[in-house]
Amino acid sequence: MFPVNRPVKNLYYSLRRHFVDEFHFLHVPRFPAGSRVLDLGGNRILKRGRFDIGLYDLEIVYANLSTAKSPDVQMDAAQVSFKDNSFDAVVCSELLEHVPDPPAVLRGVHRVLRKGGVLLICVPFLVPIHQDPGDYGRYTDSYWRETLGALGFVRVAIERQGSYWSVLLDLVRERLVFKLEEGPSPWGWIWHLLGRAVLELRDRALAWEARQSCSERRFYRDYTTGFGIVAHKG
Repeated sequence: MFPVNRPVKNLYYSLRRHFVDEFHFLHVPRFPAGSRVLDLGGNRILKRGRFDIGLYDLEIVYANLSTAKSPDVQMDAAQVSFKDNSFDAVVCSELLEHVPDPPAVLRGVHRVLRKGGVLLICVPFLVPIHQDPGDYGRYTDSYWRETLGALGFVRVAIERQGSYWSVLLDLVRERLVFKLEEGPSPWGWIWHLLGRAVLELRDRALAWEARQSCSERRFYRDYTTGFGIVAHKG
């Protein structure tokens, strides 16, 4: 049976983005109404995907290095300038691969979180290099668990977002998008046909990956598009 939440039928919408959106759709509504939330590296405008934290009954503070994203505060994520214990939650989505020293960012996040505050992280793993403005690293779940624990975070829960088939289909999708963006081609009909096939196969891939038999097989577990992480300030 196919999963309830299927990815958008658009070749420009990756399975990686689908997993990031679904992670936030699941966890952000759990924040109590009125919570003060720091969206570190978040976009007030030019948002990607389907999720929009601004639609929730939360006090959002956007902080970003780029003024093009219209943040409330322009700053380097490694130099979080807010007061100690000033946020109920921090969202750090698809940011930490773009900083050369993730622990420096997480140390600042821990400082500004109130005791018991929640940190949501999404980080990619098997995805293409993407500069924004730099792209520095891909880390395993072991790295994130040990790093967060060493910084004082507790109740760290890490989920793998997709496995082998999701990674494979996103790689094929990237190639097809590249070919389609090259412009008209005598073989264009083939790329469009393959694109439609990839969109149909994504639902089947997610259904397969949701099965226990897939999650228990090491070959499939060793591949993932990235990680969704929930941690709390102890």
